[in-house]
Amino acid sequence: QDYQRVWAGLRGLKLAFYMLPQDQEPLEVLDLGELVTVQAEGRALVLRLRGQEVTMKVESWETQEMWRGFILTMTKMRMPRDLALLPGHNVQLLEALRQERERRGTPVSPASPVVPSCFFEVTRPEAELLLELSAGRGNLLLRPGGHGQGLSVTIRQEIDGRALLRHYKVKKEPQGYVIVMETPHRCSSLADVVQFFVRTSRGSLQPLDPDYSTQL
Repeated sequence: QDYQRVWAGLRGLKLAFYMLPQDQEPLEVLDLGELVTVQAEGRALVLRLRGQEVTMKVESWETQEMWRGFILTMTKMRMPRDLALLPGHNVQLLEALRQERERRGTPVSPASPVVPSCFFEVTRPEAELLLELSAGRGNLLLRPGGHGQGLSVTIRQEIDGRALLRHYKVKKEPQGYVIVMETPHRCSSLADVVQFFVRTSRGSLQPLDPDYSTQL
């Protein structure tokens, strides 16, 4: 089978193909709203849409998996759990998902004007997945709370070979924040919230951010 070398760009549910990367007018645009399945077959991705099938060959397995991840994330508006990507690529996918939610006008929870860089605009299941896929690079993150209420802390620890996941609500108060737990703990800032978990775990909990500073 003969293939034509093209450049591809994905925005939301529109997958466009271009002759050259600087071209403004696409050769073809696929509506991924019509997508039925996308499967990896050898060095190719097979997109089956209603009434159409498109095969995309890519240069490497990593590129193939990235395209599969982006296509599924945009069509399902959630990150697939079966991706085999590096932690940095997973963060790119989650950031793309956050931007697409904003573009589509999906309500997102308001965050404090100043938040630690371990804050991620992800849902509870996405937070669990991100920590699982980023093992060794941090096991604690901040995220929006459920139902648009406040914020939450998600932590993941390996104990006796088993993953232990915990979620804590963080409520805003006039004088700062309170971590909802058996004995509520008050903090002056979100950075203090993060430090509370790092300190009380004696360092076994670390925020998911390579640039995190304990001076926050």
